[in-house]
Amino acid sequence: MAKKTLMELKKALEAEREALLKGAIESVLKTASYKARLVEKAKEEGLTEEDRPLLEEILSLNERNKALIEAGLSFVEEAFAILRRAMTPEAGYGQAASGEARLISREA
Repeated sequence: MAKKTLMELKKALEAEREALLKGAIESVLKTASYKARLVEKAKEEGLTEEDRPLLEEILSLNERNKALIEAGLSFVEEAFAILRRAMTPEAGYGQAASGEARLISREA
């Protein structure tokens, strides 16, 4: 039974969330590698119907962390776009500029 391994995976996902919230990228990368090993170990040990509730909780935690990662990537992409526009002033000022305010982020 893979229950012990699944519990370790749950703890790893919780640690990953904390690292994501703190912006500790190196810790996130280490956790990703550890999670992959735990998933392989759980598959080798074999999952049973008894593991289903814990597995569903793990999947939910993973989706939550995925949403945090996607939000972070969105922020970085938006910041990069702002910097790129700032580096090319003719795109923001001059005849081609519309003069209209633009929404930068719906999540801020």
